[in-house]
Amino acid sequence: MNATPSLLKFSNYNLPIHESLSDPQLIHKLTDHSFYSLIHSSITDSENEHGEYNYEPLSNVGMVYMFLHRKNGSRKKRTLIEYARELIQFLRQVIGNSISDIRHLKRSQIEAYQEWIEIKYPKKKTQSKKIAILSSFLTWCFDEKYLKRDLSRGLTGIIIDKNQIPDREISPSSLQAAIQFYENDPKFLSLLLLLATTGLRINEIITPDWKDLYFDSIRKKYYVRTNTKRGGERHAHIKKYVLQALLEYRKRLGLSIVIDPYDETPFYPNRNGKRYLLTSLSAIVTKKLAAANLLTERNQKTTAHYFRHYFARSAYNSGASVDKIAKTLDHSTSRTTEDNYLARDIKKENDVSEFVDIPGYEDRD
Repeated sequence: MNATPSLLKFSNYNLPIHESLSDPQLIHKLTDHSFYSLIHSSITDSENEHGEYNYEPLSNVGMVYMFLHRKNGSRKKRTLIEYARELIQFLRQVIGNSISDIRHLKRSQIEAYQEWIEIKYPKKKTQSKKIAILSSFLTWCFDEKYLKRDLSRGLTGIIIDKNQIPDREISPSSLQAAIQFYENDPKFLSLLLLLATTGLRINEIITPDWKDLYFDSIRKKYYVRTNTKRGGERHAHIKKYVLQALLEYRKRLGLSIVIDPYDETPFYPNRNGKRYLLTSLSAIVTKKLAAANLLTERNQKTTAHYFRHYFARSAYNSGASVDKIAKTLDHSTSRTTEDNYLARDIKKENDVSEFVDIPGYEDRD
């Protein structure tokens, strides 16, 4: 596979359908949608009387490309990159075992690949994600008649042990200590306050411009308009003390602190006044939280994502409904909020122990 033919050409375009796995630009090519219509049209031209396309000319990499960009998919760039990396890892691993084409693979070899995944990646959640992506790809290849065997049968679902899910409950006192730790650092203080009081994801904080901040004269509150992970739009309430910290940070950078609908500087800029990269800011947050010794209630390290759990629990214990919390956090269903964010609080709330007492001991508690 590493010695695959040069790129197949259509209309002066180099298309990633016969691509080398060693190409350093492979992920970039696989996530470039501009090739899709040309490749797709070449396949549809060979449609048979049963409505099936001929994928035979495509290499394994070409099938990965078509899978990523198929019309019934609606993945964002970040997700495309993640899927591409997982599937290229799969191709490289099977090629390393002297298989030149996945069309020659047997079910037993897919089972062996899953065993390799489970050894290399001990976390069940990581295993589950990798297996789900590969299973989806292999099923699609079989449905499109590219594979003669349903290789996805060689994969088994990963059962995630809930005991392996890390504790993500941040105590209010621990958060308060971290805020005091950074009280003279408006850059990180403003970010801490944003994360805790809005439940925004890091990407939802670095995406908006300063012009997306506005004052709602009816509600007498400040909001920032941002795009959510699932393609929606959220208007997150920015509390006045959070805004003050953010304004102090912008002032130190020499940026305007006037709320301006035409100001295209980042809502939360880096020290150069430019937009943060997601990976860069995520790493900074994790490092800063460790420096402040912000731990969970079970003394585990925290990341930016843990603030979404803090936000959900704080809102719920202050009377917000699960449904509204789910909508605010951009969860697909309230079940996600209940099971992954509020399970312990809901169990405590549903506990009926307060109705049971031992006669004569009621006043001793």
